[in-house]
Amino acid sequence: MRRVPVVATIRDAYGFLAAHLGAIIGLIWMPMVLLTVAEYFTLYRLYNSAIDFLAGGNPALIGPALLMSLACLVAGLLFYAMMLVAVVRLALDTQAAAPSFVHFAFGPLEWRMFRALFAFTGLAMLIGFTAMFAGNVMFALVPGLKADQNAAGDILVLAMIGMGLALAARMLLPLPAIVVHQPGPALRRAWALSVGNFLPLLVILLAVFLPAKLIQVAIEMWLSGKSALAAGATPQIQLMNAVLNARQMLPIACGLSFFVSPVVIGLFAGASASVWRALKDEPVLDIAV
Repeated sequence: MRRVPVVATIRDAYGFLAAHLGAIIGLIWMPMVLLTVAEYFTLYRLYNSAIDFLAGGNPALIGPALLMSLACLVAGLLFYAMMLVAVVRLALDTQAAAPSFVHFAFGPLEWRMFRALFAFTGLAMLIGFTAMFAGNVMFALVPGLKADQNAAGDILVLAMIGMGLALAARMLLPLPAIVVHQPGPALRRAWALSVGNFLPLLVILLAVFLPAKLIQVAIEMWLSGKSALAAGATPQIQLMNAVLNARQMLPIACGLSFFVSPVVIGLFAGASASVWRALKDEPVLDIAV
């Protein structure tokens, strides 16, 4: 069983980002602009529909907004497939030419990456819905959990976060490099290669995603300047205030996500390439030119 070197992988990911940040921006900015615009209008409509529903409007109006959100999710997977293939190829040094300033391509590798991401998303959603159903059944059968709904909800959220992190560490982290460099079912290959490396991969995943995202969330919270709710506010008023604040912060949130995306995608692609090099079955060949 091969082991993933945690420190070396994180160092490789940040080194790749520092050395190729300009190239990464050139490879992803066009798909990221399209994705950011699509996310903005999709979320704006969803927030408006939720606000109308909470204010006593027609709940049927949420249906089209949810369908639009699903369409945006599929489009997002397509755009991320384009970006990941391009950046992972750069990380693995398989591109014959230097990265172009504008990159927008969808070929066999991008299609394969999209299928893998779509399958992973579907698997994660299926496990999440199953966990929610099982949790609701358990909460209904256990008197103590049924009495304390807040504690039951916290337990369910923590369980779903744990399962999501396990799936992401074992399958999502090595997935892009496997799609680019190895044939066969990518998700199955990622799960098989990562056996016995859950904790190292989890640490790498957190080191790749958490810093940039924490900075993004901190900036959003600082700029939002949310006012405290009045004492005794009902859950519906709290939810309404949260949705209103999210709609107000939507331009800033989308803009921050756009500017952070080269860092996140670069670190993720660099870590995926390094993990694949550590776990692949093929021997490493040093060819001196």
